[in-house]
Amino acid sequence: QYYGIWSSEKVKSRVAEVIFSWTVWFPQEVKIRDAYQMLKKQGIVKEDPKVPEDKILPPPSPRSHNSIFDTDEEKSKLLARLLRSRRSEDLQAANRLIQSTVREEQEKSAKASRRVNAINEVSENVKRMDELLENYKRQELSKSDQETLHTLFQRCEKLRPLLFRLASETADDDEALAEILQANDELVQVLGRHRQVVAGH
Repeated sequence: QYYGIWSSEKVKSRVAEVIFSWTVWFPQEVKIRDAYQMLKKQGIVKEDPKVPEDKILPPPSPRSHNSIFDTDEEKSKLLARLLRSRRSEDLQAANRLIQSTVREEQEKSAKASRRVNAINEVSENVKRMDELLENYKRQELSKSDQETLHTLFQRCEKLRPLLFRLASETADDDEALAEILQANDELVQVLGRHRQVVAGH
């Protein structure tokens, strides 16, 4: 009996610390802030936890503009219901839901970052290859530039499978998928120009 009470209070305290940490790192997350304020109004949280700076949960990688809590109404309602509960298992479930949701956002942000980086690299490589190919056609390419052109060609060959993989990860985002397909078209074209120009000399 007493261990049950002790465990419940310990769980509540830890969940309060976790949610308080999220309000620090995610001030723009209205729903998390509101949920925390609701716990305070209900008397479940008496005061802000005294959490050492090194214990506050660290911030994730850059986030996408829209929160999963904003776009997933069912998940938002479930979180609110769990946080209103006084049962320790519900508070634990709320903690797990918050952590899994933030992990989803981190993964989504990481994928977006990989996509942007790959598309930018394609754009820069295509532009540089076109410049070198023009000089190659005029037979104005130095030995060093020829090596650079060959290196860029090899890198662009390796970027194509990366773009295919990114496209499969982005199948549910039409705009992002269109950007990837456009980058792939640019790659195909510059690789074709390279073969045509180099083979013709």
